[in-house]
Amino acid sequence: MKTKLLLIVLISFVVSCSPKIVDTWNVDSYEVLQENGQNMTSQNIGSITFKKNGKGYKNLNYNFFQNNYTHTEEFSWKLNKDDYIIIKESGKSNKNKSNLNKTWIIVENKAKTQVWKSTDGKNSVQILKLSK
Repeated sequence: MKTKLLLIVLISFVVSCSPKIVDTWNVDSYEVLQENGQNMTSQNIGSITFKKNGKGYKNLNYNFFQNNYTHTEEFSWKLNKDDYIIIKESGKSNKNKSNLNKTWIIVENKAKTQVWKSTDGKNSVQILKLSK
């Protein structure tokens, strides 16, 4: 009986140590806010999966200014204390570089929703809204 209880406690501890981000998230919206007021928003653009091993997969399709973008690729990620997340290309080459491969500040971090913000260094801010 003690062995079973110890095993249950150990499994609960291991599961509870996983970051909230580990899961598949729907990308509800991707916004780009530009200094000149030409703002863009795409809704329900796909999903992002984060695995425990620091790897993940993007399956995204969106349209800005009549240009279609598709990102179906693996990536690596690193979370820093739920404050920010770094998303990088995986080791595989990809001719379509993703605009999402960068450092994102986690503005809202709830169990079922996340809001991230970043910038491209060119006077625009990107906002991702995620949900489970």
